Amino acid sequence: MGYSTKYLDENGYAACVDCRRKFYISDLAECVFCERWVCKNCATYRRQGTPFGYVCKRCKSKM
Repeated sequence: MGYSTKYLDENGYAACVDCRRKFYISDLAECVFCERWVCKNCATYRRQGTPFGYVCKRCKSKM
């Protein structure tokens, strides 16, 4: 069974929406636009504008 980019499994793991690797919840952030899990290596923190927070590469390219 693969890991979801939208939901955590029962052990607290999910896949990053950009790199598709498995990470534990402490290494993930939720994209403020698509609400999918993104690892902190792939995420960009958006400081200005609303909403502010972590953004995945896909949503950043759409902005």
